[in-house]
Amino acid sequence: MRSGTRGRRMLRLLGLVAVGALVAGCAPQVGPDDWTLEPIPFQSAVGRTDFAFGMQGLAADGSGGFWARSGETLLHVGVDGETLAMPRSEDDDLLAGGGTIAVLSGTDLVVTRNERAPVLSVIDTTTMTVRDLPREPAVSNDDFGDFAFGDIAVHDGDAIVVRYQPRSTGYLDYQLLRVDLDDGARTLLYSAPLSLDDAPDTFPGVPPVDLDVDAEGRIYLATPSARIVLDAEGSELSAHEQAADHPRVAVGPDGTALWWGGEPEESNVRGVTVGGSSEAREAIARRESCAKAEVFRTDALSLSDGEAQHPLPFLCGANAAVWTGDSWVVAIGGEGDGVLVRLTPPDARD
Repeated sequence: MRSGTRGRRMLRLLGLVAVGALVAGCAPQVGPDDWTLEPIPFQSAVGRTDFAFGMQGLAADGSGGFWARSGETLLHVGVDGETLAMPRSEDDDLLAGGGTIAVLSGTDLVVTRNERAPVLSVIDTTTMTVRDLPREPAVSNDDFGDFAFGDIAVHDGDAIVVRYQPRSTGYLDYQLLRVDLDDGARTLLYSAPLSLDDAPDTFPGVPPVDLDVDAEGRIYLATPSARIVLDAEGSELSAHEQAADHPRVAVGPDGTALWWGGEPEESNVRGVTVGGSSEAREAIARRESCAKAEVFRTDALSLSDGEAQHPLPFLCGANAAVWTGDSWVVAIGGEGDGVLVRLTPPDARD
């Protein structure tokens, strides 16, 4: 399906679900130790909704809001939940080919694009003009150049990006690069092997490697087989084994991180859904179970705080997550049952 067709289809889906009013049930009781899960409504092309197409990429905007991406559609939501922008380009291929996003400034996003060839680009969201950074071509059987890009983050004006390199049969290397967003100069920070068998549910795509960066520049990597923390120069600070099909990580400024991967564990933590439409609340409730009968992605959620891992019994199988303001925003669901959820820990509530 062409990217423009998919984009128009998404907008029609947003319109179809927006015609229902957002309704709230009886107000739940939130205890002092409870996490809250709040569906985030936004203004679509034809109405306001909190239950639509699943977003596949999220990035904090630096002002308490966030950007979301699904296919070639971008959405900017402010700190108060107001929809600030939903920019569209006349070029249907501008954001084609999937990819990830990170925020460079109030108007500029860094994106990975993979339509014709993998490329890193800076997009001005006010004009929807694009500036491509220089590519690295393949130079030998040991250096395939920009074979494929994975996740991306921005810290101190530079991009931190995952790049894949083919190796022996059944294996890749994933590399962590620091990229100067002015001239495209690259620095290799870290590299490790990745087995194509590590995440069989993602085949024939490459096994995903998710990343995030905290306020001190520490880099958090979630791979199908490990949870890794690096310092700002790429030296390993910690590594823990895991088994994940769709690993995800989202870190707060102090290094407290959410991780998705592996089987659910027993937990005494309680999450309470507040507000939202009945459809959004139902989608959230389904992800209290990590059973394949309930959700497509089954990786369980846990939190690390520098001392231990704490299982959290909600939001299995997230598409993406990001810390912004004083909470996380988590994207769940797919075509027709996507929800953006504001996930607030008890110590962040007033």
